[in-house]
Amino acid sequence: MNRTPQELEALYTKFKNDVEKRSRWYRFLLVLDQMGNVIFWNGSQDETISSYIARRQEAGTATRFDNFVCCILKKLEQNHCKKSEGE
Repeated sequence: MNRTPQELEALYTKFKNDVEKRSRWYRFLLVLDQMGNVIFWNGSQDETISSYIARRQEAGTATRFDNFVCCILKKLEQNHCKKSEGE
């Protein structure tokens, strides 16, 4: 896939901002979260587990286990799954 110089510049800027905005530890945990989404939920490598579950809940296809995971995460942050949509 060939990208234009403008697309590459935008991508590199995003990478730089991610590194500056988030600690190495946070980015490591994010990778584990995304990997879990691929392995256990067969989701996208670019989406977190909670984001994927939130989309499934909105579509009415969430399993009892999905809802259980969101219930556990809700104890850490109110409405975590809903807030994480798009991550």
